[in-house]
Amino acid sequence: MQRYPAKLLLFGEHVLLLGASALAVPVPGFALEPVMGRPRLEHNDLHRKLLRFAESPELGSVKSMDRKSLITDLENGLFFRSDIPSGYGLGSSGALCASIYDLYSKEKTGDLGELKAVFAVMESFFHGSSSGIDPLTSYLAKPLLIRNKTEVSVAEIKPRESEPVIFLLDTGLPRQTGPLVQWFLEQSKRPAFLTDLNEQLLPAHESMVQAWLDASDAHFWAALDRVSAFQFSHFDPMIPDIMRPLWKKSLETPDFSLKICGAGGGGFMLGFAGNRETAMAETAGFSIIFPFSRNEAGSTAGHDQHDRI
Repeated sequence: MQRYPAKLLLFGEHVLLLGASALAVPVPGFALEPVMGRPRLEHNDLHRKLLRFAESPELGSVKSMDRKSLITDLENGLFFRSDIPSGYGLGSSGALCASIYDLYSKEKTGDLGELKAVFAVMESFFHGSSSGIDPLTSYLAKPLLIRNKTEVSVAEIKPRESEPVIFLLDTGLPRQTGPLVQWFLEQSKRPAFLTDLNEQLLPAHESMVQAWLDASDAHFWAALDRVSAFQFSHFDPMIPDIMRPLWKKSLETPDFSLKICGAGGGGFMLGFAGNRETAMAETAGFSIIFPFSRNEAGSTAGHDQHDRI
């Protein structure tokens, strides 16, 4: 059966809420796969939740969804094998929604706006609200560019001979998205903070996104450094204390840079380096993941392998 990749919001954390550009990319190093067979005993709670989802008004509102076949298959042993870390902002529920739509929608649409709206309704079962971006990224398995909060298109990224190595750094701490989003929105109402956002962060952020799309590495690193420095000085609740010494070090060397991943505050932080060796050397003592190759997810000496259900 087909595998549905995890998703990573590469650029756009929090400032997406203000209409800034964002780039969501599929992460093939982690994926969800539907499997027919008898579920293992430890999957019983998840199996019951899947049945509730199949019978939910959220899924029922999706036209052309063959819920009867989904329920029958679940009762006959359908389950979803996944190594996407749950609660880390990599879109585990989004991949699930993508797979169910792909398998059980009898009339699929190719319109990105319509797909996004369908997926937003489906995923709201799991989160209460959803933009639909996570499942859309998993479903298409293509990078998506989001502008002005709602304008979505398949991103056109110029080819490059090599690109910065992306890694995920595990803080080992739980994350609470809601309070951090609320903090950001409240801070954005303060004149001084809003001025700093408009004059410092947003221009650097837009330059960073455009440089990535243009494959302009020199401009990308310069903009990323400005974004990282701003987040370090202004987004204190999003950067755990355990991360601050390493983050400060990253601001003092050109070898690697860090930025918030998703809501921040815990879970993963996002890192960029010139190569794998540099990334591993600079983050010694932390667990990191190289997510863009399934065979490379995880790492070697001093770093834990991640393979969560």
